[in-house]
Amino acid sequence: MNTIDLGAVSVVRVPESENTPIDARHLFTTHDLSALEAHRHWLEPRFMDADGRLRMNIQAYVVKTRHHTILVDACVGNDKARQYPAFNQMRGPWLQTLAAAGVTPEQVDFVMCTHLHFDHVGWNTRLVDGRWVPTFPNAKYLFARPEWEYWKAEYEAGREPYGSFADSVLPVMDAGKGVIVEADHGIDDEVWLEHTPGHTPGHVCVHVGGAAGGRAAGGRAIMTGDLMHHPIQCAIPHWEVGATAEPEVCTRVRRGFLERNADSGRRILTAHFVAPDGGFIRSAGEHWRYALA
Repeated sequence: MNTIDLGAVSVVRVPESENTPIDARHLFTTHDLSALEAHRHWLEPRFMDADGRLRMNIQAYVVKTRHHTILVDACVGNDKARQYPAFNQMRGPWLQTLAAAGVTPEQVDFVMCTHLHFDHVGWNTRLVDGRWVPTFPNAKYLFARPEWEYWKAEYEAGREPYGSFADSVLPVMDAGKGVIVEADHGIDDEVWLEHTPGHTPGHVCVHVGGAAGGRAAGGRAIMTGDLMHHPIQCAIPHWEVGATAEPEVCTRVRRGFLERNADSGRRILTAHFVAPDGGFIRSAGEHWRYALA
């Protein structure tokens, strides 16, 4: 695993699954997928295979600043009952992968989930003697207020569809490890949140590293969570995945993000793109491309 050097900050990607082929119809359920053909020349072979299947990862990031070790997103997790067969009762080596990145659970100071979907909160907890306990015993788990309030209400109304709020979020709160923060919270002087709603109401991106002009200018790298699931959404920003809560809001927020960060030199670190060291947003006429350099 390569370390991404951002000056006083470093970032290491911690994958749970890599290069998984996904039928585009399962991801973008309401869109005309014939539009993919015009983008094969830059999507293949890294982001799409010869059969037109989209390549995707599930991955977390460890951010090390001068002050803290921060885990951003917590993947799917082991032993969780999930409705999707590929993710149900997983028995994966993610904790060993974390150790290979030079981090033990005890060393993590903060856990920050960009949102509370099941594939971003799973390793918040692990199963010990039949109970879900926090995986990172010394960490504070930060939950953006609008995200927490939305999913708490959904859970209490019986509408939370994944089961992950019960096994991966509530046990953290019950253990006294959860902290509710505002959606523009600063974790320390090198890491802060940007509210990017739409996919979920409290979704956030995580900015990392100082930049000329300070926080207002944006970080040197941005972890985007599920603001985008696949690079095709840079070229076709209105494509939304089926799990998006507010599609029109998400499209508007994504367009604004692409406009602000195109050609900026900021490294874009995503939850699901197949891009080990991240990439960059490049202008391409009226839209954008995701490029590795």
